[in-house]
Amino acid sequence: MTTRWALATDVGLSRDNNEDSAIALPELDLFAVADGMGGHVAGEVASNVAIQTVIDAVQSSSSAENVGDEESLLAAAICAANDSVVREAEARNLLGMGTTLTVARIRGRTAVISHVGDTRAYLVTRDEIRQLTTDHTVVALLVAAGKVAAEDAHIHPGGHVLTRAIGTQATIEPENTNARIPTGSRLLLSSDGLHDVISDAQIHALATQSDLAAAARALIDAANREGGPDNITALLVEP
Repeated sequence: MTTRWALATDVGLSRDNNEDSAIALPELDLFAVADGMGGHVAGEVASNVAIQTVIDAVQSSSSAENVGDEESLLAAAICAANDSVVREAEARNLLGMGTTLTVARIRGRTAVISHVGDTRAYLVTRDEIRQLTTDHTVVALLVAAGKVAAEDAHIHPGGHVLTRAIGTQATIEPENTNARIPTGSRLLLSSDGLHDVISDAQIHALATQSDLAAAARALIDAANREGGPDNITALLVEP
């Protein structure tokens, strides 16, 4: 089975540099998006260190035999990424450096996902788009508690306040999920510069274009048309 993918990333219209990092390594069945934070240099360093640590961890691990093993492998890789970013921040005196991180491995038509923060994974079918990950933000907790309506979450001031992020604490607890990807459907990994700026309906309409590269680019362009307030990354994968 051949996995097709397309990755597009952009600095946006309001930032000086791109602190997002992303990789697509079909030879490892590995796809990831990280959104760095902590300043001009620190965010870029954090996201790059986290992504590279995940690559190293997956490359050095033995092959997982089932979904449960795969979840454990990815969670361990994310914990290793946390350790690496903490050490790098101390070594460079870049206090406050951190990153979100969403990692997926696709085996056959199953996506196994582990994540921390508010980068997201979506399942995009012909008929609908479904968010697979839970944002680790203050507003997501308020929505879950029934204190904020889901439709108001995107305008709430707590929307960008993270409750979990790589590198900001000594230990981290990744959240795992897995999903079946039906034939003709796609996995989308994105940074908040995309999904906080354009609606799920817009994302669905653009992400279902037949040409994967054109779809990824169209998502970036749509976010920039809305002002491009942040770095933007879209990674589409179709097994």
